[in-house]
Amino acid sequence: MNPNIIDAALEQHLLALPDPPPIAWEDVAYTPVTGQAYLQVNQLRNKPIEHGLALDVREDRGILQVTVVHPAGQGKVGAIDLAQRVAEHFKAGLVLELGAHYLFLDAHPAIASGYPDGGWYRVPVSIAWQTLPH
Repeated sequence: MNPNIIDAALEQHLLALPDPPPIAWEDVAYTPVTGQAYLQVNQLRNKPIEHGLALDVREDRGILQVTVVHPAGQGKVGAIDLAQRVAEHFKAGLVLELGAHYLFLDAHPAIASGYPDGGWYRVPVSIAWQTLPH
């Protein structure tokens, strides 16, 4: 399956998040605004799995990593609240149609512990996904 189709579907779903902060897309220039939270998006691909006796059914897998980047020094509550909103938007059971394939989430996203990074506090949200043909 073309990775660009997978990325586009996941990115469109992220854009449907109500009142999203600015988003720093992978390999697109972005300059953070001091004092304003944003989301940083990265696609982490995993080794595909071949199913069937003829190995003719490919399952693509990966993690959409959405990192909440929040101004440091304001406490972690706002960052974690935003991370929770992202996680709830990508809840387990979500299915996105991709033509002859579908993308699905069979687990709830994982919200990792936050950590300071310069003038920012980062909270990673890991969204595991899989694709299979219909």
